[in-house]
Amino acid sequence: MHQVNLLKPKTVVTPTPAQAQFETQIDNVAGTKVERVKQPDGSYATVRSALPLSVEDQAYQDTLKSIAQNSLDYITKLSTDYDPNSIPWLKQYLADYEATQNDVIDKAGLARTTSEEKALARYGQADSTAAVQARDARGEDLISSKIQLGRDMSTISQQARDSELSKQGSLYSLATGGLNNQTNTQMGSLAGLVNTGLNQQGANQNYNNSVAAVAGQNSAAAAAAKQQYYDNIVGIASLASGGAGGAGGGSAKAGTTGGWANYGNGNYVNWNSGRMY
Repeated sequence: MHQVNLLKPKTVVTPTPAQAQFETQIDNVAGTKVERVKQPDGSYATVRSALPLSVEDQAYQDTLKSIAQNSLDYITKLSTDYDPNSIPWLKQYLADYEATQNDVIDKAGLARTTSEEKALARYGQADSTAAVQARDARGEDLISSKIQLGRDMSTISQQARDSELSKQGSLYSLATGGLNNQTNTQMGSLAGLVNTGLNQQGANQNYNNSVAAVAGQNSAAAAAAKQQYYDNIVGIASLASGGAGGAGGGSAKAGTTGGWANYGNGNYVNWNSGRMY
């Protein structure tokens, strides 16, 4: 005989689905990861971060950063506060260049003097007016060459600065290019990581929607069970009244025995306990 407790109607409860775990996304090629981190307020945040570099890669990156910064500082100095005397190697370069050119001028002047004096002596003109004029001309030419070299040194100094600016610019580009390669690699993986994050957010939203739907179903089931409980109370009261009348007057359709009522349809209801068989 199947037993049903009319005073405790069964409530259909839909189980709450388990939320899928958030998987940490790691990109070893780009050196990045995405993880779900619990915040102090109890909420969760999706955090994207760079993975720690190996010792070798960190040393390489530090070198590139150092080159880039030093070149930038040097470019700034050469562009805004250029003083060859404050740059030891450039000061020495200009001094050596000027000394070399002076030596060339002096040797050229000496060779000219020797050649002209021999010629004057050969023709017996060593003490002539022509010899005096030739010597004066050589002296003036030597002075002019020295003055011109002084003027040229300013140009040479600017050319040296321009050459150094070009070299430092190349070094800066090389260093920042190496740094940008790593950044570009990380940025290249960002789209995939963002999509992963969006998918995780979508899955989380679907989960929240499922929880809300299940909560609504369970609330409705509980309300229905409560209503069924009240309906059963009324039904049992009615059965009890009918059963008693049948036992006392013999006019009811159901007969009763010890609190049990038989209503002729194969069901026996004990209206004292609310159980039906």
